[in-house]
Amino acid sequence: MENVLAHSELLKGFSPIHIERFQDLATTVTAEAGSELFRSGEYAQHLYVALDGEVELRMNVPEWWGIDTPHRKVSTAKAGQIFGWSALVEPFVYSLTAVCVTDATLARFEGSQLADLCVRDPHVGYRLLGQVLKVVSGRFHTLAEAVMAQRAVQVSQAASRARHPD
Repeated sequence: MENVLAHSELLKGFSPIHIERFQDLATTVTAEAGSELFRSGEYAQHLYVALDGEVELRMNVPEWWGIDTPHRKVSTAKAGQIFGWSALVEPFVYSLTAVCVTDATLARFEGSQLADLCVRDPHVGYRLLGQVLKVVSGRFHTLAEAVMAQRAVQVSQAASRARHPD
């Protein structure tokens, strides 16, 4: 756990002393493939770091979208990647659902304990939130690119149908 956690998206670049403080706050949990760790809309209590295995992050799909599935995969968290960052920011509500794709080992942090650490050591808090924002920003850009690519395909298909009606 220690090596993966120390080099994770969450703690990359922190000093060994700070990493040890974070490790003291982490609880190692295991989850079986298919198990749901949290659901969109629930109170966000935990932030996770995947130590091994894969966890799929899913967005609920409203019926009016006309897509024949109740959810869409947004991303997959693998070893060293974080998820559940909603436990660090108000309104403390998960925006996605996390489901284990494989058996997984995870480092689980209580959001309230991380918040307390940030208050006690503002320098650590600033760096921690900077790491989380970097991850969120990267995932947002990846998602935006996927949405744009999907839209481009739809526009292309519509244009083709308009040029070649049945």
